Amino acid sequence: MRAVFSSVILAVTVLGCATSHGSSGKHAKRENHSAFGSIVLNGEKTEVRWTDGDSFNFKSGPHKGKGTRLQGYNTLEAFGPVHRWGEWTPKELYEIAKGASHVAATQEWECTTDGKEDGYHRLLVNCPKLTEEMVLKGVAMPYSVDGGASPELLEAMKRAQAEKAGMWAKGVAKGIVTSVHSWGEEGQHGDPYNRVLDTRSGKAEVRKHQKRYETCEEVCEETDGDKSCMIYVPFEFRYRNQPDCLRE
Repeated sequence: MRAVFSSVILAVTVLGCATSHGSSGKHAKRENHSAFGSIVLNGEKTEVRWTDGDSFNFKSGPHKGKGTRLQGYNTLEAFGPVHRWGEWTPKELYEIAKGASHVAATQEWECTTDGKEDGYHRLLVNCPKLTEEMVLKGVAMPYSVDGGASPELLEAMKRAQAEKAGMWAKGVAKGIVTSVHSWGEEGQHGDPYNRVLDTRSGKAEVRKHQKRYETCEEVCEETDGDKSCMIYVPFEFRYRNQPDCLRE
């Protein structure tokens, strides 16, 4: 398995290094797991900083300084080594998560937005070709909260799984925990819930509960016999004053 993991990290590293030699010449600067690039949003070229594989901050244009959330897919959390399933360790999956932003920055993508925002006031953006590329590289999963993902994205995921790309190098878990929420969490409305992505349909299932999690507690969910886990860290401690479980 060590050889398999080494090949995964090598692939991610090569893709990450490509951000220094993109055709636009805007990818040389790197900051932790961030990557700089550009997109064409509603027909206008815009400079961006990819903070992880499915979100970026605008560096120019009318939305300068605003954060985003890409629609249609989900990448692993890059704020620390928090995911675990099968034979993967949290540190190994963290390396894949950190590489996702560099995969996104390798090209200039055509994207659109209708101005709507998510619950964190991030602008919702749709980049169809980027979505497909991220899924094919095995650094992202199709993600839908209403029904399943499109047939095209599911086919792309099946191809990535068959080729053991990225997060699929050590097998395919039937469900992957993508977010965990605790009772009493800041901003909570209604019952807390965890989201578990079905890797066969792309549907992000809501699993409500009545539990209060401690910071750095590992939360596990099962899907048809497969277990996936994620470490709970309140949002306010993910990037500042990080607990020990997030430090490499």
